[in-house]
Amino acid sequence: MKKTYFDLFGLEEKLNLDTKLLQKQFYALSRELHPDFHQGGTTAEQSQSLEASSLLNQAFLTLKDKEKRLLYVIGLHLGNITEAEKKQTPPELLMELMDVREQLEDYKHAPSDTLRTSLLASLSDLETRIADCDKTIDDLSSQFDAATTPDARNAVLAQIRTVMLKKNFLRSLARTIESELNPSEV
Repeated sequence: MKKTYFDLFGLEEKLNLDTKLLQKQFYALSRELHPDFHQGGTTAEQSQSLEASSLLNQAFLTLKDKEKRLLYVIGLHLGNITEAEKKQTPPELLMELMDVREQLEDYKHAPSDTLRTSLLASLSDLETRIADCDKTIDDLSSQFDAATTPDARNAVLAQIRTVMLKKNFLRSLARTIESELNPSEV
């Protein structure tokens, strides 16, 4: 069985990770694996140290960031989220996307206070819904951590994956509105 980033640090696979413990483990392993401590070794040992240190850094950067950690665990269990999935509009948001795009197109050709106010309201709503997605992901992450079977964990990860894709779509739509309303700030 392939070692995971969690295995590398001797940590249990959890979505709600103790980042202080992760950092402590990282520093301990860094001192052990860093190439500077293997300068007197053979070329093979130095090369191996460099590879191990690089892997350790990548694992640390992935696990310390909540979103990267979520994507990593989803990738481990369900496969990586594809570019096609990232670009796909969630069906329940298709009408809203069309409405916002129409408003943006109208605003681009004939800016008005009414359209701006409507777009700002849409932006505020999107930000609220993004925060709701974050809350849902937090709740599901706790369910994943508490799950005791692979099937239960995978079912929760599938839900997290769906919410993350929705959140990314909402975030992208919010950025589109922001860039149209404030082109100099983007």
